[in-house]
Amino acid sequence: MSTEPTAANVLFICRGNLCRSPMAMTLLQWRLGMEGLADRIAVDSAGYHDWNPFPREAHPFARRAVQELCGSDMLADHSARSWSAEQVSRATLVLVAEEWMRADFPADKVMTLKEFGGEKGDVEDPYGGDYAESLTCAKEIQRLLEVGVPRVLGLPRRA
Repeated sequence: MSTEPTAANVLFICRGNLCRSPMAMTLLQWRLGMEGLADRIAVDSAGYHDWNPFPREAHPFARRAVQELCGSDMLADHSARSWSAEQVSRATLVLVAEEWMRADFPADKVMTLKEFGGEKGDVEDPYGGDYAESLTCAKEIQRLLEVGVPRVLGLPRRA
């Protein structure tokens, strides 16, 4: 275990915390773990919808997409939740799936996922679609993270 302090606290936000934000959270955690950097960046996810009192797990297609990309069902224990002011205050970076979500977060710490990856626009919600749409979304998020992590968080670019 490294004694270096956490360099950042990244919070991913989408509508329901069922597809995009949990996939993004898990894909970043997986990448950091593979590079031995998991203790450098804290990663979390949340959504706008409050599922209480009925906890919701990650969408089955999101779980399957992450399993395909990472080799294991890393979202098996995910429980969707809505974002809180405490999460936002802890975050050094809030990454939102859609442009309209920016307005709810401090301008100095919010970016869209696309902006993080050097692009413009929204990461489309695969909810309600088929597995292929979820896998396409997960691959898009993975691509955006590959560009954004070295550029924004200062971690090494993957070989």
